[in-house]
Formats: sequence, C-alpha cells, structure tokens
Amino acid sequence: MTGKYSLRTVTQATYFRAVTALMAATLAVLIDPILRFSDYHALLQVLPVAGTVKFSGTLTLVFLQVVALFYLILLLPRSLRTVALLLSVFVVVVQFSYWLTLSQFMTSTDLFLVLTVGMGHRAEAVSSFFNPLVLLYALPYALVLSALILVPPVSVFRKALALSLLPALYLLASSYALFLHVPERSFHLNPLTSFLRSTLHYEFENLRKYHGPRDDLPPFHVSQRPLDSIIYVIDESVRGSNLSLNGYPRATTPFLQTLETQGRLKNLGICVAASSFSYISNAYLITGHNAFPDDTFRTARNPTLFDYAKKMGYETIYIDIDQGYLSFLVNAAGGGAVRSLDRYMTDQSFEERHVDLEITKDLGVARFLSSLLNERGGYFVLVNKKGLHFHYRNRYPDDMASTIWKPAMEASDPVDPSATGREKLVNTYDNGIRFQVDAFFRVFVSETTNQNYVILYTSDHGQTLAEHGQVYTHMKPDKVIVDVPDFLVSGERYGKKGLLAEIPPGIRVSHLNNFATLLDLMGVPMSLRVRPYDKSIFSLTAEGNSVRYYMSGSLHGFGDYVVMMIPTPPDEGWGVSRPVGDGPKPE
Repeated sequence: MTGKYSLRTVTQATYFRAVTALMAATLAVLIDPILRFSDYHALLQVLPVAGTVKFSGTLTLVFLQVVALFYLILLLPRSLRTVALLLSVFVVVVQFSYWLTLSQFMTSTDLFLVLTVGMGHRAEAVSSFFNPLVLLYALPYALVLSALILVPPVSVFRKALALSLLPALYLLASSYALFLHVPERSFHLNPLTSFLRSTLHYEFENLRKYHGPRDDLPPFHVSQRPLDSIIYVIDESVRGSNLSLNGYPRATTPFLQTLETQGRLKNLGICVAASSFSYISNAYLITGHNAFPDDTFRTARNPTLFDYAKKMGYETIYIDIDQGYLSFLVNAAGGGAVRSLDRYMTDQSFEERHVDLEITKDLGVARFLSSLLNERGGYFVLVNKKGLHFHYRNRYPDDMASTIWKPAMEASDPVDPSATGREKLVNTYDNGIRFQVDAFFRVFVSETTNQNYVILYTSDHGQTLAEHGQVYTHMKPDKVIVDVPDFLVSGERYGKKGLLAEIPPGIRVSHLNNFATLLDLMGVPMSLRVRPYDKSIFSLTAEGNSVRYYMSGSLHGFGDYVVMMIPTPPDEGWGVSRPVGDGPKPE
C-alpha cells in the first residue's frame, strides 16, 4: 500500500506540474499575438496556403517549447526558480526592446554581436534600444511567470533530473529542426523561446563554422622595404551623402574639398557598403571575398590584406579603436599572434601613450599616424575609427566651436523620428562629420611631413537618420544604410600619383572593389593573387558595376540574412541627403 501511495503521489505531482506548465504556456503564447497583433495579421495576409500550414506547424512546435521550458523551471528548487523567472522577465524586456526598435526579436547574429563588441558599444546599444513602453509589454509575462513560483518544488534531485531529460531533449531537438528547416528570418515567435532558439542557433553556427588556418600565399621575395606608406581607414557609421564633398548642401567637409581642389583627393562618390553590419563589412573589406552570403567561409579562409602587405615588404599595423574586426582575427588565431600582423593597437594602447581618446576623439589617432609616418615610410596601416557610432553627441567635443549646427541632441537622447527630433538628430550628426571626418584629415595632413603616402578611406556602413520614421540607425537592410563615402588622399610626394590620375570618371564603386585597389597600390603581381577578387578601382569603367550587391544579417547565411542590390540608376533619393530645418551656417 505504501509503495502504491508513493507512486500515486509522484504521478499526481508530475501531472500537476505538467498541467501548470501547459496552462502557463498557453497564456504566454496567447500574449504574443495580442501584443503584436498587427505583425501576426500582416504575416497571415501575405502567406500562401502552404506557408500558413508551415507557420501553424512552427507555432505548434514553439508552443510545446514554451511548455517544456516552463516545466523545466518548475523542476528547479524555489531559490533557483526565482532566479530563472527574474532572468526570464529580463529576457522579455530585452526581446521587446529589440522588437520596438528593429521590428524583430534578437537573432543569433545579434547575440554574436553582444558577445563580441566592446563594453562601450553595449552600453550605447542599451541606452538607444531601451524604451519605457517595453515595461508595459513585459508586465503580462511577469504575471504569468510569477504564478510558477507557487508550485511546490521537487524534493529529490535525482527525480528532478530524470523528469528534466525529456523536455530538455525536446528543446534541443526541436530547436535544431527549426535551425535546419525554418529560416530564422521567417517570423519571431514568443520572446522567451525565441531567445532560447537564438542561443542554440548561435551554438549550432559555431559548430558548423570553419576553424582552420587561412590559405597561404605563393612564395615571393622583395629586396627592400617600400618607401611609401598605405593607410586604409574604415570609419564607423559615416553616411556618404552627408559629406559636402559629395554634394551635401552643408559644409561638413570643407577641408576635404580643399584637398580635392588641390588635386590631392580623388573622390569616388557614393560607395555601396558590403553590409549594414560593421563586422560583415569589415570581413569583406579585409579578406576580399565577393559573394553573399559567405556560405563557403571565404572570409575565414582567404589571405588578409596584412598577408599581402607583408609579402610586399610593408610593416603591418592594425589600429582598432572601434572593435571593428581585430577581436575576430585574434580569436581565430587562438588568442595569439595574428598572421602577418606586426603590431596591433586598441584604446588601451593609446592610454599607455597617454592619449585620452575620450577627449581627443579620432584626432588622437590622426596625430599618431602622422608621428608614425614622420619617422619612416613602408607602413601598411589599417584603421577602424570610432567615427559616428550612435550616440552622435559623444563623437565631438562639448564646445561652441564644434557645435556648428543647432539645436543639437543631448548625449543621452534617443532617436526621435518627429520633425523636431530629426532636426536635432541631423544637426548632431553633421557636427560629428565635421569633427570626426574633416578635422581628422585636417590634423593628419597638416602634421605629416613625410609626404609619400596614400589613404584609402571608406566607412563600414551609413545611417538611416530616421527619414522614414526609423528609430534604428543600422543593422537592417534599408538601402540608405549602405550609402558610404569612398575616396583616396595622397601626399604631395606620393610615388604612384600617376596611378591615381588614371582613375576613369563616372565609375560606380562598391566595398568589393577596395581589396584589389589596395593590392594595386601595394604593387602585388597577379601571380600572387590567389582568389578571383572584384575589379580594382583602377580597372573599373563607367559601364561596370551596374548592379551593386550588399547583405544584411547572418554572415554565413545560417540564420537571418537578406541579399539586396543598388541598381543603375538607383532608386529615387538614394545617395542623396538633406538637412532638416534652418540651423546657423558655419563661417
């Protein structure tokens, strides 16, 4: 009798927890379409019958995932259950912050960025994504989750472990099935299990990625160090059409225009970035890969610019104060030396030199580059600048001389798409360009005495500037986000000026053209080039690049990604930007 009674008690307790998880999951799954009714309605309006069936099947899988997740939480001791529930509420807040900003929950790509970008970028992302309205969205979930506290805990650890095996296995197997057969970009269902799926998706991606060495270059010998220096500046979040160099009606880049008048700047117009994500653009710019997405892992296999520069005798330096791509190269090298890279520098390197980049901004980097070149030539330097990553107000000094266009945003202001908000947004952004771009070149050119150099300048991506009500700045496939500058600046005694003079007028450029351009500037022979790179700027014609492609989302195409194009002629308004309001003009 005692054994039967014990078995009945266990069965009843297990049944009670399962029913509780089922009821809580039902409420949690119903909350989402209520809060995001317009999204669900719009989706069902466009789905064909087959798509609706697939969506229904996916929704059923997700519902069962919520049941399994809640059941696992109920198996925890009360103290751990409380922690799990608080963490769950936090995840809901994060997920709806993403949804209110980007119209989607967090993807594996977003999780990858959270884990790899610097603390400064994380803090800025939190402040720009957070909306107090998200707490209202999180409240129903908090109420449902709080009810799970009331269920009595499992008294025996072994029993809890045994009961957890099946739901845990289901979560893993169903997430892997969704990873293989349902594109992550299809639709984001339920904030809790969506985060769990993104986390597992991230791990599945890591397992499938390439982790081997890069391809080697053929043997090649140079007899001496080159006399010239090549600097490749990849700026952050600079929109090409907001440079007066490209026809913007405000004088955001008067010094660059002076250099153009002097024949020292060759402007290539509005360039199409490889991606609306920094790390993807950097991956393509540094490795020369030219197909979207990178499903063959060529960005991890191709030789880098540093490999070619080293072969040609240059001393190689990577200055990454924006966490652009250096960390990826270091991680791929197992935390050790990066192949063909003689030296790399971060914010900490400048601190050790008693340069406070929080005060000097990018001008501190410009002064370092000048001092470097003034010592000798023969450098290849790649620079990931801080540029104009949001918040824009933090990118230039808080003084009257730098605040040219007013009213401007405060440092903590979020993106406000209203007319008044946009005026402040654009004014602040333009002030940032004047300082971080134009003043950067003014300092570098004026302080550099060794004039045998060339700079290729571009940006990783542009910005939306809320023209169409966007509260996000990038990381979406909007065409305006891939509007970036591209130009060359040379010293007065640069040895290959004739090559720059041969650039034909009217060409259309893409990020994909920059790699071969730099190989030409290094003098890399064709026999040394191991991949079929896109054409160099020096080989383009006015008829080339009639369609320029870019991508947004998952670099290797495992999850959320889309490939888009800028046609010729481009869509009306692309590559064009205008100020908002009538702020004061600079003297």
